[in-house]
Amino acid sequence: MTPEPLLAVKSIDVSYGRTKVLRGVSLELGANEVVCIIGRNGAGKTTLLRALMGVLPVRKGEVRLLGRDVTGWKGHRRAHMGLSWVPQGSSVFPGLSVEDHLGIASRVSERAETHQEVMTLFPVLSQRLSQEAQTLSGGERKMLAIAQGLVSRPKVMLMDEPTEGVAPVIVAQIRSALSRLVEVCSIVLVEQNVDTALAVGTRAYVLERGAVVEKGDMRELHDSGIIRKRLGL
Repeated sequence: MTPEPLLAVKSIDVSYGRTKVLRGVSLELGANEVVCIIGRNGAGKTTLLRALMGVLPVRKGEVRLLGRDVTGWKGHRRAHMGLSWVPQGSSVFPGLSVEDHLGIASRVSERAETHQEVMTLFPVLSQRLSQEAQTLSGGERKMLAIAQGLVSRPKVMLMDEPTEGVAPVIVAQIRSALSRLVEVCSIVLVEQNVDTALAVGTRAYVLERGAVVEKGDMRELHDSGIIRKRLGL
């Protein structure tokens, strides 16, 4: 018997006002998987993550998390079930340290991980705990954002462009962390960096104009040239 996916999205439509952005999008995420969402700018990738987190309402279709229909649920209820979101960008609170940020993330979770366990993925942050988060480099802020998402011990993580705009050495560290993360949770990853997606992705869904136009094994889609063709590379 095939196990039920941790996350199952069935033919969802999502709109901004009267403008439909997602059209009949379906996807599945199993245990210990990294599913990549690939597409050009404006394809609907971030909108999809917002809908999965409950930030945007689903107009049609269904979202199931850990076997339960959560389509109409707000984000905090989904978070309590084990869903975590690392949004695009790396905003921090002025005047608060790295440790403060992790503490805030811990307090809003009923399933908080210890800082020490989270820091094993990003040792550089363990050296920055007393440092104001706004003085971190862009790459270090990305690491902090992922660490904040991890303290709730999620079963499913949604990540939006975690390697965007960071130095190659930091990209390598984030890739390494994602490869280790998949041992404890599954990930839906929006990622424009094809090399990163290829390094960590299990399967991929390609979005164009809010619809899934290709899906399958990440390596096969890459080696066949489909991903680069769809991205215009």
